[in-house]
Amino acid sequence: MSVIHDRSDVARVLDDPAWQVPEAAPGDTPFARLRGAASRFVNDRVHDARRREIDARLAAIDAVQLGRDAGAWAQDALARGREPAEIARRAPVVVLAAALGLADPESLAEAAATVAVPYATGSVVDEPAVDAAAEQLLGAAAAGRHAALDAQLLVQAHTATGALIATTLRRAAASPAMPTPRLVDLVLRDEPPVASTRRIAPARTGETDDRDRVDGGPLGGRRLDELQFADRGLVELRLDGPDREAREGAPPRNLAFGSGARRCPASVHAVAIATAVVDVLREPSC
Repeated sequence: MSVIHDRSDVARVLDDPAWQVPEAAPGDTPFARLRGAASRFVNDRVHDARRREIDARLAAIDAVQLGRDAGAWAQDALARGREPAEIARRAPVVVLAAALGLADPESLAEAAATVAVPYATGSVVDEPAVDAAAEQLLGAAAAGRHAALDAQLLVQAHTATGALIATTLRRAAASPAMPTPRLVDLVLRDEPPVASTRRIAPARTGETDDRDRVDGGPLGGRRLDELQFADRGLVELRLDGPDREAREGAPPRNLAFGSGARRCPASVHAVAIATAVVDVLREPSC
């Protein structure tokens, strides 16, 4: 698989609708149904319709209150003797599931963790366990809800927000005087919780467009469509690579939440949860 490393090039690809996502393979298993009905693995108008529904769901959730709820849940979990690593892993799913009105939020953290392993690629090793977890997530939504979109939010919260909390805690141990919001910002910029994503290279048209030309940097001044990407070939986009446009006073751009039409819809919610949970878990050492 070809890889684009520089953030300036990655941002341009993410902003270009011609670079589409690999679509979910059809299937009748619970896991295949979850991926097939999510917004992440479809393109064009189908994606846009599903994304509007996700945006509406998230718009109804007050991110400030979500942060308060996350902090309260973490405090209670600590009081009940749970380990910080377990709290960091479970909090994003439990708190978001409760805010979405899903049934039995406490039970969904493990299901989201199980589905998260094969979610990005669709490649399943333990099919019975993944299907059981997917079925549980799909069954948690209230009647009339788009269950797969709620499940998608939980799986992505487990993967991204959970990793954001864990990495911020590690940085906090090395920089105990730094405020949590600043630590979260630095982690998002320098160590994105999800380090890469994938797109399918558009078919070449043979036309020259100066907007596609990349001046300098590792691409050597060539246009993106002049690189060795197979037509409709899968390309990895690194979100944690260098940024040749960074300079003094202009740090590397932050691509932790992506860019363009597919930018993470829950970035504000993720930061609210992560900041609150990290604040709570830092307290015993302060």
